[in-house]
Amino acid sequence: MEQLPILEQSFLGNPIQSFFECAGILLLGLLLKRFGATFLSKQSYRLFRKFAHNKYSEELVALIRKPFEQLIALVILFLAFNRLAFPEAWDIAARNTIGLRWLLHTVWMLAMFVVGTRILLRATDFFAIVLSHREESTVSAELANFLKELIKVLLVVMVIFAGLRFIFHVNITALVASLGIGGLAVALAAQDTLANLLGSFIIYLDKPFKTGDYVEAGEIKGTIEHVGFRTTRVRTLEKSLLTVPNKKLIDAALNNITMSEARRVRFNLMLTYQSKSSQIKGIIDDIMQALTSHPLVLENPIVRFADFDSSSLNILIIYFVKGNEYETMITVKEELNIKIMEIVEKHGCEFAFPTQTIYLQK
Repeated sequence: MEQLPILEQSFLGNPIQSFFECAGILLLGLLLKRFGATFLSKQSYRLFRKFAHNKYSEELVALIRKPFEQLIALVILFLAFNRLAFPEAWDIAARNTIGLRWLLHTVWMLAMFVVGTRILLRATDFFAIVLSHREESTVSAELANFLKELIKVLLVVMVIFAGLRFIFHVNITALVASLGIGGLAVALAAQDTLANLLGSFIIYLDKPFKTGDYVEAGEIKGTIEHVGFRTTRVRTLEKSLLTVPNKKLIDAALNNITMSEARRVRFNLMLTYQSKSSQIKGIIDDIMQALTSHPLVLENPIVRFADFDSSSLNILIIYFVKGNEYETMITVKEELNIKIMEIVEKHGCEFAFPTQTIYLQK
């Protein structure tokens, strides 16, 4: 079959037919890119089938389909533009010499490495999902997330070294040796970072708390949102996000409120010295009755006349609110505080505040 004369004509040093072939490959690739990415994603699930027990296939496809589309697009670009050649009149340097050819080839190789890395990182995300959701799994979601982040760091480091070796032809052995010379200085400069990294290992292994727990550690009070390699993010009661170094959490005495069955309320009720003993006895009995009759207060609260203070008579009140939710505790405390005020008013007593009485001798 004879070719059309126009296809044999040359433009920019290439036959017109080569431009049509390039456009055809680009158009065909654009039409089949999504189908090909879905097919490759489903075929990739075969690698995880035994580990995932024939579940979560849709999750894997959703994670890696987009990177596969990008990979197919890069391959199509290479196949399409490989049909064309630079005009000899441009005198473009060879690929192994720094120039336009070298730049385009290097950019394409870097893009391939980046997309390949994205596929591996998304596969790592899938690994963590399956590891934490399998019925027989003993791995917590926090530990699975930690392993995921660790694997990702190792993958990125390996890909960087591979890129240096195969794209820029760097001598990796010499590079590692040179890094070893300055390793001591780096280690000394990164002491805090290494301590926080060790802290993350201790948190995941010792499990003093997990995501969603409300904790108190010194001045740090809030709900754990995320435990990372170096820091832990805590959502405070003011709804601000507090980033705490892991080392600080493992060094401090930590109180995990979520793991407790109740929250304690303790305070002194201070009455004036004008109060009579009969009034104080009546107040103690009524407060005890109010505490024991409340459905959210645990048994055996403490209400005792405790101290003769410098400016007040102190009644010690201690009780425990069922559950560990802060909102529940503060609501019960409000209800009982109002009830205590009514009891004090009923018995004709007054609340004390710091005062001094000065007696002048005539």
